[in-house]
Amino acid sequence: MGLRLMMAPVYAMAAIALVVLFACVTRGSRALGGFGCSVPDGSLTRFWLFGVLPVALADGPDHHRSAFGRLVTEAESWEPASLFPGETVSWDAVDDNTARATVRYGAFRQSVDVEVKAFCHPTKAVILRRSNKNSEKVFRDKPFGGTRSECREFEGCKLPNYVEGGDHFGIPDDFPFFKAEVARFDAR
Repeated sequence: MGLRLMMAPVYAMAAIALVVLFACVTRGSRALGGFGCSVPDGSLTRFWLFGVLPVALADGPDHHRSAFGRLVTEAESWEPASLFPGETVSWDAVDDNTARATVRYGAFRQSVDVEVKAFCHPTKAVILRRSNKNSEKVFRDKPFGGTRSECREFEGCKLPNYVEGGDHFGIPDDFPFFKAEVARFDAR
């Protein structure tokens, strides 16, 4: 089974909007597909099995806060230039190898801690994200994050070859639900 991740992001912190499209492809057929989005007035997540059976439908205030956290995480991972310091983004040192970017937008404030190795290679990112993925099914903040490793050069760009991330990052209930190894990189 391969995972095809198609992203259509708009990373403008002045008018924050993010849409991420996901498709899980097995032997040529799309088994799972859906999207998640966050805009200033709300958020929405929809996933379907084989395009007809709804398996994840979410919205509401807690989901909106969670989606904003995802926006900041996606920005840090896939479009780091969107987190340049400015009116809505500030940076602080946490320790010798970790920096914290804080993004503010309206009532939302989300920080992401980024651990960096030599040559400014980010190896780990962690946020406190709003989620009800716990035994009580109650929304609360919990660690969400991931690691990047095995840097390789793809078409002149040095990128992590392996990415892993998920819920409860760094604590006993750690559940990495996203694991990806880069097989090919096309710069377009």
